[in-house]
Amino acid sequence: MKFLLLFVIWSMCSLVYAQQLTLVETFVSPTPIDTWSIDGQNNLSVVSENNIQKKAINGERRFNQTFKALGNIQSISPINAMKILLFSDVQQSLAIVDNTLTQQGDIIDISELGFSNVVFICASNRPNLIWVFDQFRSSLNLVDFQKSQILQSIQNVETKGNSILEMKEYQDHLYVLFSDGMMNRYDFLLNFSGTYALETCQQFGFWNQQIVCLDANATALRFVPVNMRASQRIPDWQVEGPITSFILQGELLGIQNGSIISLFTIK
Repeated sequence: MKFLLLFVIWSMCSLVYAQQLTLVETFVSPTPIDTWSIDGQNNLSVVSENNIQKKAINGERRFNQTFKALGNIQSISPINAMKILLFSDVQQSLAIVDNTLTQQGDIIDISELGFSNVVFICASNRPNLIWVFDQFRSSLNLVDFQKSQILQSIQNVETKGNSILEMKEYQDHLYVLFSDGMMNRYDFLLNFSGTYALETCQQFGFWNQQIVCLDANATALRFVPVNMRASQRIPDWQVEGPITSFILQGELLGIQNGSIISLFTIK
């Protein structure tokens, strides 16, 4: 484990030097990481099954909470400084917690909205709204989770043999990545507004008006302008060693390699 940690730090430092990034912290999880997030207040949250650890990046303040009633947590979505959304695909449930990981209100059973097999949710920057993908009906939905109301919905999003890998909101648009490397963009009312050919992209994020893609080899981050007519493209960021997942939040870049998360500031 010690050798792996040293190898990952060395690999990340080669990226830091080449791309003007600065390593600020390395987090090592004692248990396998299911999912993780970085919020707008520079807090790192790491989920293992139904347990969440939250800490200030490059700081000492920590919180730890277990949600047995929710079951395994598939995603954690910071909405704002005081509201975090937890999603369990096994339980088909949502829980809202505050900045101390204290649960607010009852657990929400999303099957009560008529969904049968929700596999992805992501936060919207509009209060109380989330995006929901129900694989059983192959539908994308805009949901008010406080009022338990579906506001907009489109059907038949997935096609045969082509599944959704990930979806995220950026600047009032929803971006949906498919397994064939295509990405669809929808406006805030779920009207289709464009498509991108991202080839081998398997995960994505956003930074500085760019779509950032993790390639199939998991050793490079590729950049594609959000504005499809833009010609300027940032060179790839190469990483020595496979990336399990990555997160870009403001001027922070987090890179997961197994049980290790390396956190960088971007200059």
